[in-house]
Amino acid sequence: MTDMASSHNGFEECEDKSVYFTLSLYVSQADVTAALGNQLDPETLRAFQPGYRGSKRLRDAVEPLFNDIADRERLGAVDDFLLDSLCPRNGEFIEITAPDEISWSTEGRRFVATPPGLGKSRTLRVRRFWYTHANGAIGYHLSFRYNYDHTPGEFYFLSLLQKVAAPKEFEANPRLPGSAPWRATDERTGIAPLDLLRVKSPRSGDQSFWQYVRDAFDLDAEDLFRQLSGTGPKARSAPAAPTFDTLVAEAPFIEVPGLVMPVSRLLFFFEDATFFRRLLPEPDPETGVPPPRTRMVQEGCYLPYQEKLDGLNPKGLVDMPEVRMGDDYWHWVIHRPDYDQYTDAQIEEGRKTRPAMEDRRRQDCLQYLFMAGFNQNIIDFMNQDPSEILDSTDPIYPATEEQATERKFVRFANPRALTTYVETARSLEAANDYIGTCPYAFMIHVVSMHNEFMTREYEACAFKLIDKVEMLGQKGRLKRAAEAFYAFRTGDYAGYYRDRYMNVFRYDTEAEVFEKMTQLRGIDRRNDYIERLISNMESQTRDREARLAKKDETSMNLLLGALGVFGFFQLAMMWADKLRDLSRNDDVSVSLGWAPPFLELSGGNLDQPWNGFSVFVLYASMGFTFALVIFLIWRLARGFFR
Repeated sequence: MTDMASSHNGFEECEDKSVYFTLSLYVSQADVTAALGNQLDPETLRAFQPGYRGSKRLRDAVEPLFNDIADRERLGAVDDFLLDSLCPRNGEFIEITAPDEISWSTEGRRFVATPPGLGKSRTLRVRRFWYTHANGAIGYHLSFRYNYDHTPGEFYFLSLLQKVAAPKEFEANPRLPGSAPWRATDERTGIAPLDLLRVKSPRSGDQSFWQYVRDAFDLDAEDLFRQLSGTGPKARSAPAAPTFDTLVAEAPFIEVPGLVMPVSRLLFFFEDATFFRRLLPEPDPETGVPPPRTRMVQEGCYLPYQEKLDGLNPKGLVDMPEVRMGDDYWHWVIHRPDYDQYTDAQIEEGRKTRPAMEDRRRQDCLQYLFMAGFNQNIIDFMNQDPSEILDSTDPIYPATEEQATERKFVRFANPRALTTYVETARSLEAANDYIGTCPYAFMIHVVSMHNEFMTREYEACAFKLIDKVEMLGQKGRLKRAAEAFYAFRTGDYAGYYRDRYMNVFRYDTEAEVFEKMTQLRGIDRRNDYIERLISNMESQTRDREARLAKKDETSMNLLLGALGVFGFFQLAMMWADKLRDLSRNDDVSVSLGWAPPFLELSGGNLDQPWNGFSVFVLYASMGFTFALVIFLIWRLARGFFR
């Protein structure tokens, strides 16, 4: 195979200086449901997986490795599944051609680089597959494999592979006001990695990288969703077209105004003994202690790089200085003639205090510059000082000296990519012919990606709820607002906490990396922020609801008071009628006074039992009524002035 590892009996051998690059796209549960007409459930997939193309082969070979490091079981079953695609069993081979010249802008300067060998055509192997999640979301994964050399042209090509999915340090073409933003699949965006990396595949001629990804996705998605539509329950709604444009979400790429990118995450796995020993130095044979990174990266080797770049700055004042890194510059980088003045004996003596130095060409410095830039997705990696290199080669694992002594792997992460360096990896050998990468690294990657995008969806639902509650609150419909909170708690909230992954990893190494990925990608931070936001809004709504209830109670008290006054007047009329009857029929004398009981009755036959009882009832009724009126006035006054 050209530029590729050799194969033996259909199996691909993993070799030194090879990178395994996985591009992962996430299709949300809502979009999968729209494409199928109903929700994709685990039972349907459990029956579907063995009969769909080579999915059983993937399951039998790779899922035991997933289960080895992660507790994927829920209620006695595993509800996540690997599914095959239309990709050939031995992978698909594509040709990628990079431009001879690449330019970018950073720190107020424009850099133009022409590293030798950048523009050649390269052959990459691709494997494509699906990974389904318990809630019905699906990930689409393309794993690329490339064998490289430690040369500037190869390093820039590897950097462009990362830039094609996360093209910061580049600028899009101007757009007319009100026009749609640029998309990664557009033919000409002005962004070099998107426009100038050209792909030839067995299915198509010259096209951009993302056009290749779009066409592969459309091919695989049409086949998968067509066959899935014949399984499970009958569709409850008309399915949408299962295409890249309808299933793969896009989002503004904040580092490049005017550009939207497919929402994706990246996994890089380097099998490279030299890189591994640079990042995790071997112990000193005399002391048994590995040299610190500050000894591996010393200023003396990197200061000349800064001086060379400063010497390339244009003289005079210009709006955007242009630094052209041409043939002379790269000849200096490759051969380091500044070391020609030293004899072989001096070089050998210098190695005692410079453990990274292997020869007078100082390729260790170029390698550190590349790795530091790659770990942080920086194509301007030649323009770094030792402090920046040390910061960017500080791994998320190993994090302690004890972990470093195990010498398993070195892992780095940035917001969009997880990168691993190993000397050799048995797990990679076991899974490469199926998913094209290390299954252990892939499991961390796919679980983190699912949690991140679920959290982003949950965040969107939470803000939608807040907008709805604010609108209902302004209209005074607080009962409806409270009902909206209840629906959210029993719907989106419950689904989010049910379907996102906890730390499912059995081993400390993977569990620790997963936790750091969760922190780096802001999953817990977003979750905590959303919870505080929702709780605060719910508390305010409940408080306003309680205030309105109290106001309603006060209004009811006023109404009851009014009814009491009305009843008092009715009772007074009854008293007047009774006194009139007494005075007419029994010659009773009635007079009012200022002293209790305020009413004097005399004369007539009041001493008769029936009339005596009537007078008693009259006095008792008047006394109770006066007491009730005073009590109501006190309660009303207390309600108003609290």
